[in-house]
Amino acid sequence: MAEFSVERWRVVVVAMATIAALPLFVMENPDTTGSLTGVARASGTAQLASAVPVDIVVDAMGADAATYWPTPTSPADIGTLADRAEAWHVARSNLPTVNRLAEAARKYEAEAIALAQEIVAVEFAEREALDAILASKQKEADRQAERARLRAEEDARRATAISTPGPTTTIPWDTRPADGGPSEEQWEALRYCEATGDYTAVNPTGRYRGAYQFSTTTWDWIAGLYHERLVGIDPAAAAPADQDAMAHSLYHLRGRGQWPVCGRYLP
Repeated sequence: MAEFSVERWRVVVVAMATIAALPLFVMENPDTTGSLTGVARASGTAQLASAVPVDIVVDAMGADAATYWPTPTSPADIGTLADRAEAWHVARSNLPTVNRLAEAARKYEAEAIALAQEIVAVEFAEREALDAILASKQKEADRQAERARLRAEEDARRATAISTPGPTTTIPWDTRPADGGPSEEQWEALRYCEATGDYTAVNPTGRYRGAYQFSTTTWDWIAGLYHERLVGIDPAAAAPADQDAMAHSLYHLRGRGQWPVCGRYLP
């Protein structure tokens, strides 16, 4: 009776090992060397059956066992089957660890991508700031070049006027102002032409005064129209900002013709 119980236990162990190895039959490539399904396909059912001892099969299946298990038992086949079953169980037990590692890899990849995007944004902002600085410097360089050109033109005009007799008035008094008005460089050229940029300048006759060489009559006329608080103020004593405002008002009313010679620098 004890011997029979041992034999039944051996049957159960082999059956459990066989069931555990079933996923390998499904997942493995049957054409690879040593695959279980490949062995079964090459040698038939009898070759696979040789993995189980005959005496165990006889106890389990009775007289029909001889039909399905005609070959002797091969210990090597049982060892191979057990090894594969163990490998499959190890792979299944390691699956949670593999999944955790994959999740960590995805997390760190997302963090790396976010950090890279942040670095790119900072570099882009720095590049934009650098471009703005370079553009500002270029604009200032262009402005200085225009100032130098206009002053050189005025110096040449003065030299020609001194050496050439005759009238120098060339601009009609009723010219129309340009849309948008003169640029700062053009106003500066006008002041340089009229009074070398001196807001306190007075011409030799005393009639024309300030950086724009207003006569007191014209000054009071424009002040009465647009800047009443400046009526009666000496143009050469007025603040630079007030002189600028008066000149702008005169230009928008009558255009550059109010400066018959130096108006050439205004549009």
